Order: sequence, then structure tokens, then C-alpha cells
Amino acid sequence: MKTIKKRVLTDILFVAAAIAIVLTVWYVASVAVDSEFIVPSPGAAFRSFGVVFETEEFWSGLGGTGIRCVIGFAVAFVLFIVTFYFSVSFYTFGRIIEPILSAIRSLPAVAVTLILILSAGPDGAPVILGVTVIYPIMYSSAKSRISSAPTELKEICRLCGATKWQTFRVLWFPYLAGGLAENIASAFSYNVKAVIGAEILAQTASSLGMLMKLSQIYLQPEMLVAYVICAVVFAAVAELLLRAVLGVVLKKFVA
Repeated sequence: MKTIKKRVLTDILFVAAAIAIVLTVWYVASVAVDSEFIVPSPGAAFRSFGVVFETEEFWSGLGGTGIRCVIGFAVAFVLFIVTFYFSVSFYTFGRIIEPILSAIRSLPAVAVTLILILSAGPDGAPVILGVTVIYPIMYSSAKSRISSAPTELKEICRLCGATKWQTFRVLWFPYLAGGLAENIASAFSYNVKAVIGAEILAQTASSLGMLMKLSQIYLQPEMLVAYVICAVVFAAVAELLLRAVLGVVLKKFVA
């Protein structure tokens, strides 16, 4: 128990130190530039951060962005699980899907967003972009994770007459489960960034991205920074919750 408390306290101290460094650099930069329109001071940004919670537009934007993030994340997760199963179960499928995912991973996000705006509209484009960003990340992380599984175990499953689903359940999934919580939680944070970036380009109504765009148009840099802080907090809290929940749920499956 003492070890756990000490580790938690150490983590808190490191986070506090990192925040202090960021705020110090931010303050020095705002003083050096001496222009609230270019680099707003931390004080002005945090005052605006408190104001945004009082506006209906913020909650509408946060809700819209949150829904798009959840939908895209759910689609990407289902695609990941399905393709991962077929990849480890059928050699040919894995050899075909991996180059495709490599190509998707190398696509320029801005160009893809512009194309998606034309085909899927300002509401659908952020969702689809989020999927194209995090789906390959989930898959490649999972494949890297199971690379440490001994090939002898796969041969034992084959000799025992295990079906492909049984082999996946007793061999591949336990190896995957050890890093799945971290993989999925990190992917959600990437998803938030991708969705908001696409919302800015698509000027999606009822979104944090649109609020950021309007702040830039109306020369409100302190509000822009406040919305960015809100997005960071949203992503960080969601990541922590996902990591904690999945860590508990998957603990019994870890190899």
C-alpha cells in the first residue's frame, strides 16, 4: 500500500512539475511578445477558460465533438478487432491488409479531410478521418504486441486440434490484452485531435473545432487558447478513464 501511495505521489509531483514548466515558458513568451493578440498571457487564457463553461455554445460544441469522437472510435475499434482476428487466423489476409493500412497511415490528413468534406459533408468528415487515423495505430500496436508470443504455442494449439477461434481466444487475445488498455486509451486521444482538426477545416456546426475557428476569425486568441485547453482536458480525462476501466476488465485475460 505504501509503495502504491508513493508511486501516485511521485506521478502527481512530475505532472505538477511539467505543468509548472509549461506555464513558465508560456508566461515568458507572452511577456517577450507583449501582445495579447499573438500570445495571450496565461492569466487571460485561464479567465476565458472559466467563461467558456457559462456559454451554451461551448456545451453544444463539446457534446457534438464528443459524439463524433465516440462514433469514430467505436467504428475503428470494431474494424480493428475484426481485421486483427482475420490477420492472425489467416496468413494471406494479414499479408493483404497490412500494406493497405500502411498506405492509409501515410495519407496526408489535411488533404483527406478536404476530400471527405466533399463526399461525407462537414459532420461525417471528422468521424471518418478519426477512423483513418486511429484504426491503423490500433492494428500496428496489436501486431507488435503479439510478436513476442512463442511460435511453439501456436503449434501446440494446432496439434491439439483447436479451431481458429479457440486459438485466438486462448493464445492471441491474452497476449493482446496485456497492452490493449494502453493502446486503446492512447488511440482515443489521437482520435480527439484528428476529429477537432477536421472540424476546423470542415467548419462543422456544434463542435469545438468550429468554436476555435470562430475565435480565430474574431481575433479572440485568449478564447482560442481556452478552447484548446478544454480539448486537452477532455482527451486526457477520457484517456485516463478508458485506461482505468479497460485495465480492470482485461486484467483476467492477460497472458
